[in-house]
Amino acid sequence: MQKNGIDLSTKYQITLYLGSQCNLHCAYCHREASDGEGGITEEFLEELKRNPPGSIKFMGGEPLLYMKEIRKVVAAVPKAKFAVSTNGIGIEKHMEYFREHRFQICISYDGAEKDLRGYDPFTALWDYPDLAVSTTLYHGNTDLGAIMDRFREKEKVIGRPLSFFPHLMHVTNEANRKYALTREDYDSILEQYKKYVGLYLSRLKRFGIKDLRYEGLYQTLERRWETHYTYGETYCSNRTIRKVDAQGRQYPCLYIRRHELSDNWLKDQQALLDALNPACRQCSVYGMCGGACIVSQEHALECRFYKALYTWFLKEGNRP
Repeated sequence: MQKNGIDLSTKYQITLYLGSQCNLHCAYCHREASDGEGGITEEFLEELKRNPPGSIKFMGGEPLLYMKEIRKVVAAVPKAKFAVSTNGIGIEKHMEYFREHRFQICISYDGAEKDLRGYDPFTALWDYPDLAVSTTLYHGNTDLGAIMDRFREKEKVIGRPLSFFPHLMHVTNEANRKYALTREDYDSILEQYKKYVGLYLSRLKRFGIKDLRYEGLYQTLERRWETHYTYGETYCSNRTIRKVDAQGRQYPCLYIRRHELSDNWLKDQQALLDALNPACRQCSVYGMCGGACIVSQEHALECRFYKALYTWFLKEGNRP
């Protein structure tokens, strides 16, 4: 059975964009604000009840500003797995609810020497069983070793380990361009990936030890290796993941909602990729990459970086 191009015979995933309101407005953020947000529609709630997803991740803006809407969705599909990606401001008053419904909480923390976010979520003990971290690399914050050192210092504060799965900042407007990763930044990040993933693999092969400092970097690559994207699928929108807004409309990107996808979403995304970079169709690492960020104004630089990284990873000896 198909709905909006998703195979409903398996439990699909939804990433739900609740709206653009935020209480931080980070300088490098790449979302476009929305006008006239109306909240979760009854029609969309009914669709979720008829075809319940296996998991739902709530995003914004800042999703904690939309707790009323989150509660509506959880009530409609209580058996789904839930996650929320948040800056953490005011989260204390919602913790009991998140525990009750076994949410994974993903906290934004960049580990930067000079913080651009304006809020530190890790200043006290965190007594919560399922905690993840979202880390953005941007110009001025690309030293992975230094970032990991700051993660270790924060672990002493909160009393638990922190995951390290960095992702790249995307240039989508002139306001955030000053934080764009340069060609030199990408080259540096590439060499650091090789260094730290190489250390992880050498210790795993020699001693059977998984070095937790670098495991996230390795797992980022391993998970991409296992995806096997077909042309038109992307990291953000593929056969198992739908990106939808509060009305249930599907997009290839929730931050830049310019292209609503039809039921034939794969063909729609193929057309977007053909217009963006026709070379993607023949790329040897498309199965891992999925076209990089298809809304980035610096797509060529991202493409160059991912092709080099994934080509290196696919070489003999760079996997267990």
